[in-house]
Amino acid sequence: MRARLHFDDDLSSLTGEVQHLGKMVVQAVQEAFRSLRERDADRARHVVEHDRDINQAERDIEAHALRLIATQQPVASDMRRLIVAIEVAGELERIADYAKGIARMALRDAPVPPPALPGEMERMAHLAIAMLQKALDAFINRDSAAAEMLAADDDAVDALYTGVETALTAQMIDNETAPWVAGLLFAAHYLERVADRATNIGERVVYLVHARMVELNP
Repeated sequence: MRARLHFDDDLSSLTGEVQHLGKMVVQAVQEAFRSLRERDADRARHVVEHDRDINQAERDIEAHALRLIATQQPVASDMRRLIVAIEVAGELERIADYAKGIARMALRDAPVPPPALPGEMERMAHLAIAMLQKALDAFINRDSAAAEMLAADDDAVDALYTGVETALTAQMIDNETAPWVAGLLFAAHYLERVADRATNIGERVVYLVHARMVELNP
């Protein structure tokens, strides 16, 4: 009985580590987009540098989960928790890479006065970040219904992305700002991928709760 209580504590600790990593990644995406919108090079550099800490946190979660698998002989439901923790941490690390990519767009072409970001891009960033937070909350609360609702949000992000592409492509006729606009196109793509990864986390939540696979981003 004592061994089981200790294992439950370990599982709770692992979930807490994933939650902490999620908070770091949400902040990274928020700060990266802000650095792009405000052309804040110092903020962008901080996002890029902080990515090392996120990478290490992801590696620590993986090592912790694998150690528990190797030493505790988990039953099927526990094994799902361990596998999903590893997979969610991996998704978060990749989202952090997108944040780093957005921050690097803010650092590139920094001396050039840019045109304003399209309004659709602002809404896209807000929705993608909200999706990421919803996905993390669903993971922590094991809320499969909330996880499955991410599919509709992802459709909304995809629609906004189409509008952003159209608006930015029209701006590229200006040779002076074309490099900056091209960078914004990359940044918009990264935001779209943040939303996709959030739905991936949602899929893992459904698997965690119901032991079945779903596709929220067909």
